[in-house]
Amino acid sequence: MKLFGKDKKEEKKPTARREETPKEFQDVGAKIESPTETLKALPKEYGILKGFYVSEKATSLSSFSQYVFKVFKNATKNEIRKQVEKSFNVKVKGVKIINLPGKSRTVGRHKGFKKGFKKAIVVLEKGYAIEQAKA
Repeated sequence: MKLFGKDKKEEKKPTARREETPKEFQDVGAKIESPTETLKALPKEYGILKGFYVSEKATSLSSFSQYVFKVFKNATKNEIRKQVEKSFNVKVKGVKIINLPGKSRTVGRHKGFKKGFKKAIVVLEKGYAIEQAKA
């Protein structure tokens, strides 16, 4: 459109926002930043599961058909149950969720915060197991 002899670009009208996948779900293949990170990254098709949470307790729980996953903050028990059953072809008996808060850390005279996260303990039915790749 021309206004007083000058070209003026037509402004686009804002369109109604579509419900899209949240940004946090798009980059599910979590990358490990440091070698001391206790998270084994999973590929994108694992949805709301960020990866296995690896610790001494989590390793000992696997002998009782219980597996610990790091999940997104807004994940619910039912969503976690469905995603684990779909991804690993197992039957889930129950899901327990632990919401770990962020902690303050001091390095020298600099204060900061360690990010909090949510983890889920998934209990499988008798006779089922999840094979984890050894790194």
